[in-house]
Parts: sequence; C-alpha cells; structure tokens
Amino acid sequence: MKKPIIIIIIAVIVIAAAAGLYFFVLSGDKEKPEVRVEYSPGEFFTTNVSGSSRILKATIVLVVNTNGLEEMLTAENARIRDTIIFILRRLTEDEIRAEGTQDELRETIITRLNETLSIDNFVEVLFNDFVMA
Repeated sequence: MKKPIIIIIIAVIVIAAAAGLYFFVLSGDKEKPEVRVEYSPGEFFTTNVSGSSRILKATIVLVVNTNGLEEMLTAENARIRDTIIFILRRLTEDEIRAEGTQDELRETIITRLNETLSIDNFVEVLFNDFVMA
C-alpha cells in the first residue's frame, strides 16, 4: 500500500518539475535585455549663452543601445562634441530657465547625434550638471 503512494508522490514531483521547467525556460518569447552603454564625450561643455554675457556649463553622458560602439564613438568624439556645443550655444537665458528645456534638449541631442553619425543608437542623454553662471 505504501509503494503506490510513493510512486504517486514521485510522479507528481516529476510532473511539477517538468511544468516548472517548461514555464520558466522553454515557454514564451524570450526578450533580450536592453543594452545600455554609457559614453562620456568629455568632462563638460562650456559655452556662451546666446544674447547674454552668461556662460552655460553642462556635463553630459550619452547612452547607446549597442555594445561595441566605443571605438567609433571615441573616433567621432570631436563631431559629437561639436554637435552638442552647437545645440547648447543657441540657448537663450529664458530658454535655459524654462521648464522642460532639459527634456527638449535630450530629444534634440539624440536626434542630431543620430543624424550626424548616421546611426540610430543614441537613446538617452543624461545631464550630470547643467548650470548657467
């Protein structure tokens, strides 16, 4: 009488293990985790504020969605910095103070860098500091 109970318990454990294996390992579409590689184009950016005697200082980190771009980004660093400086130097004091300016800048920088380098790998811009003096 004990032998059939042990066989049933073992069968239930084997079925549960197989179901767990299927559910966690074999079922559904596996999504690759999103790649996020941070690239620093230099210590900081300093530029004149348009129509003002003030200076804007910003430290920016760029995020790309692909590994292996570091060498290309380093080789293109002068173009990356030039593109960002060109965008920043057009800002006026009022624009810098306006709510949402950094969010707009993020989108503009991403779009312009992707266009400039003919890629679509820039996905995020992080501001470590953004100061007008």
